[in-house]
Amino acid sequence: MRSVSSPFRGGALPAAARWRYAACLPLMLLCAQALAAPRQCEPAPPGPRDLEGTGYYTDAAHSKIDPALQARNQAQTRPLNDYARRVADLSDAYLAHGDAAAGQCALTWLAAWAKDGAMLGRMIHGNNDQADYLREWTHGAAAMAYLKTLPLATPAQRGLIAPWLEQLSRANLAYWDDPRHKRNNHYYWTGVGIMATALATRDAGLLRTAQAIYRKGIDDIQADGSLPMEMARGARALHYHDYAAAPLVTMAELAHEDGQDWYGYRDGALDRLARRVAEGYRDSDWFARQAGVAQKDRQPHGFTGWVEFYRRHAPDAHVFDALHAAGPFDEPRLGGDLTLMATHGILPRS
Repeated sequence: MRSVSSPFRGGALPAAARWRYAACLPLMLLCAQALAAPRQCEPAPPGPRDLEGTGYYTDAAHSKIDPALQARNQAQTRPLNDYARRVADLSDAYLAHGDAAAGQCALTWLAAWAKDGAMLGRMIHGNNDQADYLREWTHGAAAMAYLKTLPLATPAQRGLIAPWLEQLSRANLAYWDDPRHKRNNHYYWTGVGIMATALATRDAGLLRTAQAIYRKGIDDIQADGSLPMEMARGARALHYHDYAAAPLVTMAELAHEDGQDWYGYRDGALDRLARRVAEGYRDSDWFARQAGVAQKDRQPHGFTGWVEFYRRHAPDAHVFDALHAAGPFDEPRLGGDLTLMATHGILPRS
C-alpha cells in the first residue's frame, strides 16, 4: 500500500498552515476529550407494575389479525418492548466488545426496574391474557441481559435484581397453575426467563422447573416433527412452529453452556421440529396440507435465530444452511443478537 506523506517537504509547516493548525487545535482537543469521556447512561424509564395488552387475533385458530387491535396492543406494549430492546443492546455491547460501561448501564436499568417492582402488580385482562404473555417475554429479556452481564454486577445490584427475577419467575409459573391455560408455545417461552434466572442465581429448584418445561415442549413433538397445538394455528402454523422452536433451542443451548445435554433428550427429538421448520421455510406446502390452508408467513424472523445455536449441534448441519444465510438474527426477548451469542457464548466467562 502506498504511504501517504506530508505535502510539505522536510516536515515543517508554512506559517499560514501553522496558524490554521493552531486555530483548530482547541476544537480537536474538545473532540478528543468527548470521545475519551465515558458515555452517559441515561436513566431507565419507570418500571410499570401493572400490565395491560390487547389480543389482536379474530378467529378461533388465532391466525387472522385485526389491524386496529394490533395497533392498540403495540401502543400498550411499547414501553416493555423498548426496555427489552435497550437492555439487550447494552448487554450485547458488553458481550461483543467487553464494553464495561454498556454492561454496567444494562445492570443499572435492571436494578431500576427491580427497585420499582416492575411487572409484579396486576395483569389487566381485556379480551385475552396478553398482559401475562408480556410479563413472560420481558422476564426472559431481563433475565438474559442479567445473565450476560453478571460478572460486572455489584453486590448491591445482585441484591436487587436476583430477587426481582425470582419473583417474576414465581408470578409467571403461577399463571400456568390454571388448567384452562394451554401449555403451548407460551409455556415454552416462560421457560426462557426461568432458565436464565436459575443459571444467574444458581437456583437448583428453578433449574429443575425449567427442565420440566423444556421436556414438556420436547414431549409435544410428534414423529413428523409437528406440534399439535401450533398446527391448529391454521395459516400461521409454520410461523408458530418456528416460534415454539425458539425458546426450546435457547433453553437447550443455555443448558449446553452450563455443561448439561438437553439437546439429546428423547433421542434428539428436537431435531425433528428444527428440520420441519427449516424445510417449511424452503417449501411451505407440507404445512399447508397439514393445516388445510396456505401459509401466510413464510419468511424467517428475528426469533428464527435459534438456528444459529442449533446448527452447531445438528446431526445434519447442512439442512440449516439456507436458514442461517437469512441472518444475522436479533430477538430482544431471547437476549438480543442471537448470531453474536452463538459465536461468543451466552454465559459469562468470568
